[in-house]
Amino acid sequence: DALCVLAAGFYATYDLRLFEYGKKVPPLPLIKTKIGVQALLSCLMLAFFSENGGGLSEASNYIHELMSNSSSDAILIGSAALWSGLAVNAIAPFLQVGGQQTVGAARAQIVYASQPLCAAILSFFALHERLEQNGLIGGFLFLSAIYLAASAYSPDPDCGVDNCEV
Repeated sequence: DALCVLAAGFYATYDLRLFEYGKKVPPLPLIKTKIGVQALLSCLMLAFFSENGGGLSEASNYIHELMSNSSSDAILIGSAALWSGLAVNAIAPFLQVGGQQTVGAARAQIVYASQPLCAAILSFFALHERLEQNGLIGGFLFLSAIYLAASAYSPDPDCGVDNCEV
């Protein structure tokens, strides 16, 4: 739970910084830098936070083992890696830069934060999972937050001052 709260803090900081730097830096260099920093941090985490201390070599061995399986497994793994790398970490953030400049960080956060709600709805219909009372209360609170954020003032991305979202 603590890691989820920490991640939410980082996402919120990222959204706020993106609104600021999206006005100063063109989208492509901004996204290239983001991807490079993510890759570097991922490698550092693998190197320092593995159980045996050999995270990078363990990851390399794991990928090698996966790729030595059948060709259909390799195609599946390659497709998942391509989707994660290209669609999730390149195209979506690239579109996010322009979109967030249009609607502001507060409204953009609605879309990003809706992932758990969408997952719950999909699991209800696709997997026939039950929504318990806490889940329903959480969904209601989230929809209320969406209403509040959507009805808030949308800043002008070219407002000419340092802080457009007041």
